[in-house]
Amino acid sequence: MTAFRRVSINWPSRGLPNAKERTIRNWISALENIERIEDDTSDEYVDYVRRLRTVPVAAAELVARWHRYDALKALKAARVIVGGRWSVEQLREAEKNARAKNAGYARGRQYAHRLEGQVRKWATLHLTPDFKRLEKPPSDDPADILFVRENDPNALAAVVIFGPYSYAREYDSRLGSFMGIVAGLAAYCERVLAIVPDESIRYWRWLHQRKLEGAGIEFFAVHHRGKDFDPLEISRPSATELVSSEDEG
Repeated sequence: MTAFRRVSINWPSRGLPNAKERTIRNWISALENIERIEDDTSDEYVDYVRRLRTVPVAAAELVARWHRYDALKALKAARVIVGGRWSVEQLREAEKNARAKNAGYARGRQYAHRLEGQVRKWATLHLTPDFKRLEKPPSDDPADILFVRENDPNALAAVVIFGPYSYAREYDSRLGSFMGIVAGLAAYCERVLAIVPDESIRYWRWLHQRKLEGAGIEFFAVHHRGKDFDPLEISRPSATELVSSEDEG
């Protein structure tokens, strides 16, 4: 809608005196893509993204396409194109080559779906024989995957995945909400397996700072987009380590 309002405000303009409907639609789409990327870009590159409004629509569309499968390379390409160092054809060729190199790699929703499948298989093995997967969990349950104890239908085990997100800063900004889900699940689940993107003790520290024991909670680090799927358990740090990490923070 923001992009549409911008077109309305600037219409008619000398740049598009007799623009065809398709041209206008492409322009609106390009503006929407620029705004989407801008909202998800670090300060280092955000100015280059904003300046994509000054380049040909075809260039903005190519950067947006590139961003869908390799955000960092796309932002670097934006820096080059707005700096006038590439023509649209050079950008088109660079994006085509990058897309060919990325063929076969899961990304976006495809990657998130694959990760959940890997976690589901791993968790099933990890919790067997005590738990079995609940085929039809409650639709309002916050767990990504839910298990029930074989001999007790009231005893649950939950698996929750942090992300995956495109940028590290997204994990920082969403840590509180994720940990709130983990703590909430621990209130009614016997076990909670939390899949996180790094081996940091900050997850244990979050619980410690709120005087939560975290009984039944286990954290496993899975390096998102890593070559191998190999969850590594993050051991509970000692109280001294937790206090020390707070002082350093």
